[in-house]
Formats: sequence, structure tokens, C-alpha cells
Amino acid sequence: MKTVLITSKEFGSQIDIEHRRNLEQYFFENGWQIMWNATEAAMTAGDIIQLNARQLLDAILVYSSSDEISREVFKHCRNLKVVSRHGVGIENIDVSAAQQAGVQIKTTDKMPGYETVADLTFALMLSLARKVPQIDSNLRKNGWYRPISSDVWGKTLGIFGLGRIGKAVARRAKGFDMRILVNTRHPDEAFVTAHGLSLCTKEELLAESDFVSLHCALTAETKHMIGAPEFGLMKPSAYLINTARAGLVCQRELLAALKSKKIAGAAVDVFEQEPAVNDPIITEDLDNVVATAHVGSYTVESLRRMDFLVVQNIVAAG
Repeated sequence: MKTVLITSKEFGSQIDIEHRRNLEQYFFENGWQIMWNATEAAMTAGDIIQLNARQLLDAILVYSSSDEISREVFKHCRNLKVVSRHGVGIENIDVSAAQQAGVQIKTTDKMPGYETVADLTFALMLSLARKVPQIDSNLRKNGWYRPISSDVWGKTLGIFGLGRIGKAVARRAKGFDMRILVNTRHPDEAFVTAHGLSLCTKEELLAESDFVSLHCALTAETKHMIGAPEFGLMKPSAYLINTARAGLVCQRELLAALKSKKIAGAAVDVFEQEPAVNDPIITEDLDNVVATAHVGSYTVESLRRMDFLVVQNIVAAG
């Protein structure tokens, strides 16, 4: 049988036992045995190489953007045929080294999970503006807390990146009668025209938006695209929402902007290191932050589809 390493023991377990058994059975029926990451932590290249020394790996199912699928992995794991990513972000995978080694890289980019992420983006936007987490927390402590909050309806939304998620967010924003500004390298002119969006420069978007939402891929060009200079351009009343990748934002400078009230607040679903239990964005306990644990695609419907697709990608390639 061929061997697949699954980099997190959480895989398939979030819905129910039967779902995970079905995934395991699908692997078994197609000639695959599973090797699990036994720890709670993301896997380093050294962890993967060590497991490969014990049992040659034919495939890796990458569950987290914190798993390290580096050039060293492809150098030592010579039996690898495919790396299948649970999700669409491949910034933690050395794609060039994979190509040189003849290893296929697969993602779940063909599934409609972008609608699920767009839902969370809007949930975070509303939570920030209406201070939902703070009100809920105070009420649970028997505190009658009634802060003055901000509207979302009719405000200006700035979207960086107009891929499938960016478009899904724009469609939702139209329902809130929002003015929508877009900065993207690859504008879909037909979509922009049909939905009444306005293409603009990065500086214009930051200066005019009440909400700034990130939906870009993390690349060498987009790394830390939002930092102190960008926070300086934003309105003091503006909010940042990041459901894309933590590396798009300089985290140290985001924390400084939040503490100094340079911006009104931020909602983050992604962190530099996950699990993010000790991330300063969380541990500082700021009242202008809403944080979620990388749950953009975590709905029953989305996870069920994604779990099977990431497994099918391995079976089809192997």
C-alpha cells in the first residue's frame, strides 16, 4: 500500500466520527495507508523528514499553512508523488522544489468554499462595527453595556484582491448599499462594470474606505503590503478585516496601530503561527480586536466537501 502523511490529527474529525471513517475508508479502498502527525503542533520539515525515514511517504496531505513543506522535504522524501493542500494557500510549500522533484501540488481551489469565507468576512465586519463581542461579553458578566457603534449600511468598503472571495464579498456589500472600491492586479472589467465597483489605487482605497478587507494571495510582492505607512493613510474610524493570510499585514505594526487607535479596529482570522494561542493580537486583550481561529471555511457543508476533495486529489494523482 502507498503511504500518505496527514499533517494534523484534526483532519476529518470536526464534523462527526462517521465522516472521518468514510475518509479513512476511501483511502483504504484505493490502496492507501495513513500516517498521522501525532502532535498538536504544525509539522516542520525536520518532522516530516524524520517520519519519512521510518516509512517512505508517497503523499502529504497538508492541513495547515504553518506546516513546512520546504525544499529539504522534497530533497529527502524521494518517494513523494503528490502534496495535497487542504485549502488554497500554498505559500508554505516550495512549489519550485516540488516541480524539480516531479511532485504534483494540488489544492481545493475548485470547490465553492469562497462563499463560506465571504460569509465570515461580513460577520467580522458587522461584529467590529456593532461591537457585538464586547456587548455579549459584558452581558455574560451581568453588565448592561450599550456602546455607540457604527453603521455598515451605506459605508465605503475597500477590497484588495478581486478573486472569487473578493467578488463574493462585493456581492454581499451591494446588499448593504455600500460604495465598493477595489485594488487588484487582474481586474475583471465585466464584473466591475456589472456590480458598479470602482477600481482605484492602493492609496485611494486606504484613504477613502471605512472598511478594508484583504483577499490577496501571499507572495513576495504582497508580503507586509499593509504596515505603518498604510495605517497612516487610513481613517481613524476605519476597520481592517483579514481573512486571507497573516503575512499580508506587518503584525507588529498592526498591533501598534490598534494600541494607538490609529485605526478603529481590526478583525483577524489568520495568524503568523497557528495554533495562535500566544499571539500578541490575542494576548493583549484589546477591545478593538475581533479574532477567530482560522475558521473561514469551517462550516459543515464546506468542510465536508473540502475534506473529500483533498483526499480525492491524492488518490487521483497517486
